[in-house]
Amino acid sequence: MSSEQRTSTLGADAAIAALPPLEDLGSDAGRRGVPAEAAHSHLFFWITQVAGRRDRLLAQEFRPYEVRVAEWRVLLSIAMRPGISLKEVAEHAMIDQTTLTRNVETMVRAGRIVRSSDPSDMRVTRLDLTEAGGELFETLWPIADRINQSLCDGLPDGAAQLMCHGLREVWRGMDRMAPRGKR
Repeated sequence: MSSEQRTSTLGADAAIAALPPLEDLGSDAGRRGVPAEAAHSHLFFWITQVAGRRDRLLAQEFRPYEVRVAEWRVLLSIAMRPGISLKEVAEHAMIDQTTLTRNVETMVRAGRIVRSSDPSDMRVTRLDLTEAGGELFETLWPIADRINQSLCDGLPDGAAQLMCHGLREVWRGMDRMAPRGKR
């Protein structure tokens, strides 16, 4: 049986049994209201645990470049969509507006990004990488990619793509739940 077949036939009970022990979560696991087993087997619990630990790995690797993870997210957002608006960066990088404004100001002063007003709507601020910001992105991307690849090394073939597909569907579900005008 291939690893893909094993993954597709893995039942929920077996998947839950395969999770790391609750003891690995610290001494307060399960003491406050929600049964630890329920939180421990919940998708969003693992999303936040994985994202938090990955961010700590990125922070450690980016420290020599004097870049914080939130700044990396801004660089990545702009590199993916040059001229992106400040509001779009906040959504894409998952950074609250106040923190984003401080990060952008720091990055502008460091010569990594440049702000400009949108010619069609002067209320909209657009962001672009400077040459130095582009070079920094080109330096950091392989580091982030190496970490991402390494963290997924233990997954069966196709599992990462399947998780991406599943999370896109969760995202679409959130879009459907969002009040009109807030999407």
